[in-house]
Amino acid sequence: MDPHTDLSPSEPRAASGPTDSAVSADMGNDASAGRVTLALVIPVYQRAHQVGETLAALEAQTSRPDEVILVDNGSTDGSLELLHRWSRRMLRLGWNVTVLEEHRRGAARARQTGLESVRSEYVMFFDSDDIMPPRHIQLARADILTHPTADICAWSLGYECDGSRLGQRRILPPGREIENHMVQGLLCTAAYAVRTAFLRRAGGWNPSIGGWDDWELGLRLLLQRPEIYVDPRPRLYVRVQEDSISGLGYVHRAGDWEHTLDVMERNALACGDAALRNRLLRLIAYRRVNLAAHYRRERRPDLSGALLRKALLGHGLARGSRLLLRAAYLHTASWLPWAGGIYPRLLR
Repeated sequence: MDPHTDLSPSEPRAASGPTDSAVSADMGNDASAGRVTLALVIPVYQRAHQVGETLAALEAQTSRPDEVILVDNGSTDGSLELLHRWSRRMLRLGWNVTVLEEHRRGAARARQTGLESVRSEYVMFFDSDDIMPPRHIQLARADILTHPTADICAWSLGYECDGSRLGQRRILPPGREIENHMVQGLLCTAAYAVRTAFLRRAGGWNPSIGGWDDWELGLRLLLQRPEIYVDPRPRLYVRVQEDSISGLGYVHRAGDWEHTLDVMERNALACGDAALRNRLLRLIAYRRVNLAAHYRRERRPDLSGALLRKALLGHGLARGSRLLLRAAYLHTASWLPWAGGIYPRLLR
């Protein structure tokens, strides 16, 4: 049996329509014609040294968003003052910019505060240390217009560190969005636009999540069975750096990742589709094993061993699945590539 057939009863529906984004040269701001409105939310924390570059790239977009909501998350380095200066200048140029302050710490909290202020039909999120290619908003708007029944329009992205590109995410064929998200993070923060009402119905951002908040939200969105369009081509490259939310390793946020996995496990256990529920539990066990392997690589065998044991004692794992998880652990801990492309497909 194909390893993905047990996902099919509750998988998201692929959106109908052309497979490529139809982008006209003179599209401009389509919201002015009353066709679609699109908001952009950017949380900011201690980014005075970088957010100016992010805002300059936003200002250079070929299609402006209908709302820009900047949420300062208690910065003390001058970020808030910079946001206000940029906002005043852009308001004079006709942009709709709002600067909010959210002093309760956490990226998910700041994003949720931004979401609560959105009035547009669709919303996108972006991080304050990444750079938008000039047509990023234009392409997202084109996806929405070309796939008007889609709840989510998503795209691939890549990663770069110190100016070097590290590759891009692998996008699986339509019908496998949940597995794609669980293994590759299909709906990471900057990789999609979503109907605002749909996101709110799914519960929005979970402020209790301190790491992988976008991964947890993405699973809840997919469990709502959205109609989804995915462009497999990379639209942008996000920066991986030491002071990013996720950082360059895992030990520095130990505990946060485990909490997110526990929350996702509870979401999976609440799923009414037994086949999908069991598949999700196996994939969460794989993610625990993967994290345990990274702890071992970062010389924390205590964290690694405890998490590996928890993964292998997961809900309803057959002996064969436990053997595969052990193999995946050793594979990743030994710095060998492609574990994510092998073991999730084999888990039963």
